[in-house]
Amino acid sequence: MTVPRAGLVAVVLAMQVSIAVAVPVKIRLCLAEQAPSASPAAGGGGLVSPRLRAAAQGLDVVIEPYEAPRARCLQDSRQGRADALIGVFAPDRLTWLAYPMRNGLPAAERSIASIRVSVYRRVGSRVEWDGQRLTGLAGLPLGLRFGYFYGSGVDALGVPLDDRAMSSEQLIAKLIKGRVGAALLTDEAAGHVAKLPPGQIESLPQLYGSMPLFFIVTRDFERANNQLVQRLWTNLAATPAR
Repeated sequence: MTVPRAGLVAVVLAMQVSIAVAVPVKIRLCLAEQAPSASPAAGGGGLVSPRLRAAAQGLDVVIEPYEAPRARCLQDSRQGRADALIGVFAPDRLTWLAYPMRNGLPAAERSIASIRVSVYRRVGSRVEWDGQRLTGLAGLPLGLRFGYFYGSGVDALGVPLDDRAMSSEQLIAKLIKGRVGAALLTDEAAGHVAKLPPGQIESLPQLYGSMPLFFIVTRDFERANNQLVQRLWTNLAATPAR
């Protein structure tokens, strides 16, 4: 049976049109609960920071955010259940996560935001932080949140560490009960501290540090969507912070 030439042309055109229609790339973005990058607005779209939404405009991409504890976000990214995270640069995660880099270093200009870290102590304790040395712990460990990276300088402090707290609330409770001598808390913990009765804990005047937060993707996602990822990172550099 011979197919009419007009019919063949119609079939070819239909195939070309179907090929030309791009299917948006889905990005499963795992956000740590109460992440600094998250918007206070409720609903899925509100979880994505305005800067990231602006960087994704005009790209064939759909960002699907969900919230989970930080440790689970890391696990999901390892096991292929998440494509992207928001976080600081952690060298030991380069085996499975990709960061925007320049000359072998994280490109701060392509960050999505920044996060400040403060040293907290119990009111009346002798803990002091001068920007280099942490003293007065009286043998107690420095409290950290599980799954969070505070920079390589933490290990150089030469003090015992306790990173078993799964949330800021847990870490604050450990500090109040004297299970840790001091704690490193990020900006998002300030709201929890403000709800406490006065005279329990306080932040030291010297900031521990400030670190850029990056839009991080898994190595598998980067390999499959390299051009898209590079455009997102480039757009972030060109999008002013709000």
